[in-house]
Amino acid sequence: MAQALLKAALLVVIACCGRTGLGAEPGSPTVITADQDWVPLKLELDIEPGSALDFSSMGWTDAPAGKHGRVMAGREGQFVFADSPKIARRFYGVNLCFGAQYLPNEEADRLAQRLARLGYNAVRLHHYERDLTQGQGKSTALNPDKIAQLDYLVAALIRRGIYITTDLYVSRPVSYREIGIDRPGSVPMDTFKILIPVHPGAFENWKEFSRALLGHTNAITGRSYAAEPALAWLAMINEGNFGNFFKEIQTFPEWKAAWNQWLLGRYRDRAGVAAGWAGDLKADEDPGQGSVALPASVYDKGLRTRDCILFLGDTEREMVSRMKQFLHDELDCHALISNSSSWTRFTTDQGARTVYDYVDDHFYVDHPQFIESPWRLPSKSGNANPIKEGATGGRNLAFTRLYDKPFTVTEYNYSGPGRFRAMGGILTGALGALQGWGGIWRFAYSHSRNAIFSPSPMGYFDVGADPLSQAAERASLCLFLREDLQPAPHKVALVMTEADLKQPVSKIPTLAPRWNWLAWTTRVGTQVLRSPESAPRDAALVPLGWGTPASAYRPSQLLNFPAYPTNDSDVVAALRAHKLFSEENSQPATKYFRSETGQLTIDGPRGELILDTPRTAGGYAAETQEIVAAKAGVRVRIEGSDATVWVSALDREPIRTSKRLLVTHLTDLQNTEIKYREPARQTLLEWGHLPYLVRAGRAEVSIDLKSPKNYQVWALSSSGRRLTGVSSRMDGNSLVFTADVAGDRTSGARMLYEIAPK
Repeated sequence: MAQALLKAALLVVIACCGRTGLGAEPGSPTVITADQDWVPLKLELDIEPGSALDFSSMGWTDAPAGKHGRVMAGREGQFVFADSPKIARRFYGVNLCFGAQYLPNEEADRLAQRLARLGYNAVRLHHYERDLTQGQGKSTALNPDKIAQLDYLVAALIRRGIYITTDLYVSRPVSYREIGIDRPGSVPMDTFKILIPVHPGAFENWKEFSRALLGHTNAITGRSYAAEPALAWLAMINEGNFGNFFKEIQTFPEWKAAWNQWLLGRYRDRAGVAAGWAGDLKADEDPGQGSVALPASVYDKGLRTRDCILFLGDTEREMVSRMKQFLHDELDCHALISNSSSWTRFTTDQGARTVYDYVDDHFYVDHPQFIESPWRLPSKSGNANPIKEGATGGRNLAFTRLYDKPFTVTEYNYSGPGRFRAMGGILTGALGALQGWGGIWRFAYSHSRNAIFSPSPMGYFDVGADPLSQAAERASLCLFLREDLQPAPHKVALVMTEADLKQPVSKIPTLAPRWNWLAWTTRVGTQVLRSPESAPRDAALVPLGWGTPASAYRPSQLLNFPAYPTNDSDVVAALRAHKLFSEENSQPATKYFRSETGQLTIDGPRGELILDTPRTAGGYAAETQEIVAAKAGVRVRIEGSDATVWVSALDREPIRTSKRLLVTHLTDLQNTEIKYREPARQTLLEWGHLPYLVRAGRAEVSIDLKSPKNYQVWALSSSGRRLTGVSSRMDGNSLVFTADVAGDRTSGARMLYEIAPK
């Protein structure tokens, strides 16, 4: 997760120092080298203008960014522009981290142009403050050289129609003495996050930096960052959910004092706490004396823990309210505001999120786990087919969303070097499209300047150094930004009233219920209500039912199962009664899910993914299996290696009548001499080096076209440049060709194909 990536910037790629063949015995090291199974890829970094990979003409940007006024939160929980409040807008982008944001002007223009051609219409500036305040003595002062570089990059992005988001605290080094604590050294990153709401010096430091950044006038645009409409979204603190750092919270007297003050506000005195906690208050504890201890863990049982979770939520709400007032009233900054993005989430936290302008969250699949020391090899990851597990990545986040606010995911990744990461872009774009989210940002494009402009070995996160994940992004862009995959027509709402949130059950559950699998079938989310009468009329309702009984809601809308059931059978029965479930669509026991639109299938038993939309079709399947997208007229038979394969029309036509198609065939991509502890490739020992190696494999692709005889197939380089023609044949109304990674070893591995009239 991003909270650890300050250390990641210091990670040195470890060179290979040993070699063992792929035929190693179980448990012995596995090293990947070029051979008949692994084909070197010749990388071209920039996108050829006008090529099949140049997505800048898709219509997702309207330069300059901000020309339509500010991005606003629309009434239907979608982003809109100020000048067109009835038209929903979506954003898909990448994160830039550390040195990737500080470039000479010519390189900033080159990067901005590349991002536009890749199809992005948004960028998140992340882990930017370390460089920005470097060498200034105070952690809130801006380095003149660095802010000049940032100004130019921001202006370059704006000129190309790319919108921007950032956080007002991520990882900026702050000394203890600077915030009034008489202690040498710097406050650790996560410590500063939790000091901001309770320590006046830390909060003032946060304000001073925000004032310096947002009050700065961009020398290129002539506008301050506070007044910049293209700076559309601001998170207050990156991944600062208080529950993430609860052990450290317990060590600060400021938090204990705030906790005791909160108890007095809720119960008035010691007697009230004793009565409310039913004997859980110790004899020597008195909130009036500031002596009531916090619980040992936010996951403990008991009323003390329940109240602590409420206290953390109220503290978050009060902190963000203060921050919004400061930004609006003092700085006249009206960018949309959010916070609390990962990773501890309780049901009652939704009450705090009601003060946000939009709701944000983060998730990762195959995020590395470090065995010996943080951000040093060896590392472990599951490296398993996510489809077989029901594609769990991200679907629980659907419940972080509040239906009456836009929802974003500003960090996600199916991390390297996982062999199934090629389907990550497709799954996330499809989930966001089906749910009708407002924005998605891949973490990350790059952590360094060098990796942007020089080929670099694949790492955990950067798609700029991972041609496989970058290719997968194009599916997300088509499915989500172009809206090839349609939102589910129905929705289910987990609803809670203010009375529910004030009087929760004795153990507050984590937010996402077990039935989060429903996110692959229909829209799901939460909503905090003033009263049952204000419940959305266009949703089936699952009431929390703590302070407001289910009987208070309209009976015709109720789904008759508890919000946090112990099994799926009650959920299935209630959904079936409301015609929101059929065996054809969902089989949670076997992890088979089909969207109610019929455009997306997660086939857990077969480990298959099927996309069947008019303009993007294909999916993932294992060797010898077939992907059939019948409505779109696309069929793919997988040979030699399991693969993610899809076809996207590059014009406004459906695939069947399109004049230009992009076909993507992704197997696996690894660094040369990357080393694992075992053949299952779950323990990474060494990263290896360039060139990239692509797993050999073939896919027979059949596409129904109006006049297939008039089309030619070309293999493409990673820049979109046409390499060579590929033979094809007619089969009735279908164009048939074989995508072959090793089709021409002299020009390197093939992953991309263009189909266009001869």
